[in-house]
Formats: sequence, structure tokens, C-alpha cells
Amino acid sequence: MKRGGGRFLPLVVGTIGLVACSAAILVLTFRHNVRIDLTPQRNFTLSTHAKKILAELPRDVQLTVFIRSEDPRTPQLKDLLWRITQETPRVTYEIVDLNRSPALAKRYGVDRYGAIVVESGGKRRDVSNAGEAMLMGALLSVTRDRDRIVYFVTGHGERSPDDGDRKAGMSVAKNTLLDEQFTVRTLPLMQTESVPIDATVVVMAGPRKDYLPGELTQIEGYVGRGGNLLVMLEPESPPSIAAFVAGLGVSAPPRVVVDPERRLAGGEGVTLMVSDLLPSFLVSGTLEAPPVFSYARPLGLVTPEAGDAIRFLTTSAASWTSSPDDPRTAKPADETPGAKLVGTALVSTEQRRGRTIVLGDSDFATNGMIEYLGNRDLLVNSISWLAKDESLLSARAQSKEAGREQFFVTETQGAWSFWLATVLQPAVFFGAGALVFLRRRRQ
Repeated sequence: MKRGGGRFLPLVVGTIGLVACSAAILVLTFRHNVRIDLTPQRNFTLSTHAKKILAELPRDVQLTVFIRSEDPRTPQLKDLLWRITQETPRVTYEIVDLNRSPALAKRYGVDRYGAIVVESGGKRRDVSNAGEAMLMGALLSVTRDRDRIVYFVTGHGERSPDDGDRKAGMSVAKNTLLDEQFTVRTLPLMQTESVPIDATVVVMAGPRKDYLPGELTQIEGYVGRGGNLLVMLEPESPPSIAAFVAGLGVSAPPRVVVDPERRLAGGEGVTLMVSDLLPSFLVSGTLEAPPVFSYARPLGLVTPEAGDAIRFLTTSAASWTSSPDDPRTAKPADETPGAKLVGTALVSTEQRRGRTIVLGDSDFATNGMIEYLGNRDLLVNSISWLAKDESLLSARAQSKEAGREQFFVTETQGAWSFWLATVLQPAVFFGAGALVFLRRRRQ
């Protein structure tokens, strides 16, 4: 009995210790959940943009989510809601089975599976089958009180937000701005006497025809009274537009930037990654990927020492410029390589109350290119900075299809990949094999 009792006590103590350790592990894992997202598109991780919006919500938001339990989309929706509530205590949600709570659905006027009613401060926004971007837009809609209206100038060959063309249109850009709770309108200057006073930002997206003197006077008057202006130039933009931006302090010679180091591998030299981004400026410093420009026009400063100018986008030191009619891949004899400015911002001063951004390209914002790398973020960040809404400047979730337009390398990176994978790696294995062979021969 004595020997049996001596064995029983350690068994009890060990069992209690094992249960206590297991309980402690369960508590720790419940309170400190760690997730590792290994999907290529980071499907189960909130974007930097979403985290920034959630961190700066000014008031509490209630979500009422109507689902069908058997719906295969329900687990993904629940996971998104869980990730949101892990970021902020200001968002709470209630999940309601539409089939089991018809009275509640009727009170809310909901008859669709996957509908989410977003409420805050007496405001309401309904969304259906919401992903991250749509849900963040709804949160912005019910928590922000200021109207932000973006006018796109039309009538001179500019890119139009109402154009759905797969390559040249800007309808995707418009939808992106709508998701960010901007109101997007067109502005035919020939039919107006002045830029509307409710304009938060005016966009000139790649004009290709001359403006009438009275039309430019409207833009000048808007800038003079503190308006915010985004100008996206093209090599084809007429001299009157170049003279207009020169009056703002930015020169734009009618040339095309060629960058042999940052051009896309296998592509022409005029389509390039603008990877020299100024990290201290919010528009460029918050980009997680460089933008891709095509047929970019070089910029300069009329007064190089101007303290109100921010040079935030430049090409590599190997760049040169060429004629728009013949963008050569070989450097002209009269060209000196050097970094070219393709994006600059003019901040508010005593003489200039508004903000201005001039970019040397408009193709990056078109439907055919806006999803490339940092293009979408560059456009929305630029407009948000002009609207003095710095809280929205961040990287957004990518919306590309898996395996499509995901991988971009420059010509230099492509050359390194070739030499490392095709030459160096086989040479290392060949050398190691030869060394083993010689050592065995000597033995």
C-alpha cells in the first residue's frame, strides 16, 4: 500500500500540472491570436489603408450583417469582420440569419443575403457582398461629414472618368475615388464661367488640345483663390498647357523620358518603374510599390531653389530624354544621362493658398494600367493630399486576379535574374561536381 500510494501522488500532481499547462496555453492563444497569411494576394490580411481608416475612426460604428448559414461566402465574411474588430473597438457587429429573422430584415428593409447595414451617428449605408474596399468606403461614408468633390476637366482630349475603354478610359479610377467617398464630376469649361466653388480638387488628366484663353483663366482663378489642382501631362500636351504649368512654377519640355535601368524587362524603354520615391513626402512615402509610367514627360522647376516645391518622383540616374516622335532606345549623342523629375508637388504658401501636384504621365491612371503596382495608390494619395485629407494616404488592398499582372521586374533585375539562374547557379553546381570528381580520382 505504501509503494502504491507513493506512485499515485506524483501521477495526480503531474495530471493537475498537465491540465493547468493546457489551460494556460488555451488562454494565451485565445487572447494573443497569431495568424500568418501565406496567400500571394494577402487575402486574409487587412491592407495598410484599411488599418489606417480603422485606427482613425472618429466615432463608434455598428454593423448588422444578414447572412444565410449555408452560403459558402459566409466564412470569408465572418473572417473579414473578425479582422476588423481586432483592429479597433469602435466597430461592433451583429450577425443575423436572414431566413430566421424575417421581421428584423423587414425593419431594416433588407432582402438580400450578404447585406450589411452600416450605422453611425444617425447615418446609414447599405452594402452587399462587401469586400474590404467596399466596407471601408461605407465606414468612411457614415463617419465623415465633409463633402469632397473632384472635378475632371473635359473637352480638350483629357482622360475621362466616364470612359470605360479598357485601355484609355478612367472609369476604374472614378470607381476607386467613389469607394474613397469622393464625389466625381466632369467639368466642361466651355459651358461654365468659373470653376464651381464646391470643388475640392480639379484634375487635368492629359489634355491634348489647346485650352481657350478664357478657360485657362478659370483654372488660374481657381488656383488663385486657394484651389487644389492635379495636372497630369503627356508629351502630346500642347504648348499652352506647358506655359500654364510654367506659370505655376513647373517647366515641362516636350520630351519623353527613357530609362534603360528601370524599364520593364522585355519592354520598351519608355515604360518604366518610377522607383526613386521621396520617403519623407506622404504621397510617395506611403506607397508599398513603385508606380509604372509610360511615355512620361520630364519636369523641372522654373526656380530650382524654390522652397515650396517637393520633388517626390524621379527616374534613375541612367535616364535621358528623347523626342516624342522618335523615342529612341539608344541615347542621343547630345543627351547627358541623369535622374529626371516626373512628379512634383507645390505646397501652400502665403502667395499660394492651395496645393498643386504636377505629374509627367496620365497613362498610369487609365483602366489599362491603374492596377499596376503602386499606380492606384499614387492617384488616390495625390488627390487625398490635395484635399488635405492625409488620413487616407496609405497603401490599399490589391484587386488583381491571381497569376495575372502580378510580377514586374526592371531590365536590370531581369539581367541579374538571368545571370544568377542561367549562368552562376549551374556554374556553382558544375564546379562542385568537378571538385568531388577530382577528389575521388586522387583517392
